[in-house]
Amino acid sequence: MTGKDDRAGRPFDRLAGAFAEDIFNVSDEQIIAEFREDGGDPDQNAVEMRALFEKSLLTVNKARMASAKAGAATSRHVPKEQTANVVNIADARTRLRAVLARADTIPGLTLAARKENELSDADVLGMLEELAELGLLEDNDDAGKY
Repeated sequence: MTGKDDRAGRPFDRLAGAFAEDIFNVSDEQIIAEFREDGGDPDQNAVEMRALFEKSLLTVNKARMASAKAGAATSRHVPKEQTANVVNIADARTRLRAVLARADTIPGLTLAARKENELSDADVLGMLEELAELGLLEDNDDAGKY
């Protein structure tokens, strides 16, 4: 804001501050007396406000509960693509042995000097997955998913 506009807003800020100060300085008894003068019943108003507050609180709690239930249901749901495929480990080891046997004929392929029988089942499946991702498995080697 420019200096001129800023000076124009200051009287309103002071007026708003003065109103707020007046409201904070009024006692509860004075507020209740003014409310009665305007035809209000403070006790009835208190009951209505409490009921409104409780209704609002109940609505918020129901929404939170529904959200929590939806979250729990979502976390329990296992998507179909995450289901595990059953792999015959003997077949997987046979496929890996076939790839290892022809490793010298695949350009750019280097494998660690480990024997297939020293590898765990998880290692065998992991190597087959990586070889499949690299496109180094022959069609008959890539029969199953790893």
